[in-house]
Amino acid sequence: MKFLKFLAVTLLCVCAVSCYEVNEEIVINDDGSGTYVTKMDMSQLIDLMQSFAGEEALTKEGLDRAIDTTILMKDAMDSASEATPEQKELVKDGKMNLKMNIKEKIFKIDMNVPYKNLNSLQQLMAGGGSTTGMSSIFKSMFGKGGEKAPTDGPKEPEMGDIANIYDVTIKNGLISRKVNAERFKALTEKPELAQLKQMGSTGMEILYTTSLKLPRAVKKSDNPIIKLSDDKKTVTMKYNLLDLLETPEKFAYTIEY
Repeated sequence: MKFLKFLAVTLLCVCAVSCYEVNEEIVINDDGSGTYVTKMDMSQLIDLMQSFAGEEALTKEGLDRAIDTTILMKDAMDSASEATPEQKELVKDGKMNLKMNIKEKIFKIDMNVPYKNLNSLQQLMAGGGSTTGMSSIFKSMFGKGGEKAPTDGPKEPEMGDIANIYDVTIKNGLISRKVNAERFKALTEKPELAQLKQMGSTGMEILYTTSLKLPRAVKKSDNPIIKLSDDKKTVTMKYNLLDLLETPEKFAYTIEY
């Protein structure tokens, strides 16, 4: 599509931590299969896009019109030069819906990826420098054609950098996310981290919600911010992503079901 080349560059910019909201919805079936859904509302970034690209460029690329389209992730990954065979296999049956309306300040991306087993889910949720986590896959998908984000100006840590501080383990009846002290220390030593901490001190929030729909009721969970449904089969966590930079252990958890 005409707008995808321009959009690729823009999305590589917004992959960096900025003003948006993320909802992560995970369904686990009895046999270990399920769906991994991420819903990103980046509507607050419309003003940034307008100032970055200019009205003339947006009009030229057709972004001045309303866009509501579904993209097969297989097709996007096949044309992405940076995508690995492992990434392509993980998301080959996935779909991405893009809604953008510059005039109405709407910019949303929903990704729905079915997975076959718990190992695949662990890969999708992985931090630890993994190339299979959703933030890495998202970057690879829109890194095609050698397009790169501008290198001038300050560089912000990316979503993958923050996910990298956790080790994720998923087994039948167990989901665990634990802080990796070494990687967290490496993140805190990045000079650009001060920018994010300053953003947090001003009251800015990057709202992140994780919802886990389990095949059985939760037997035990060790984090007080976890909320359970009445039947204890749905786990919900809501937090400000910027808080992870101060107290990452607060958002670690082990869930047994």
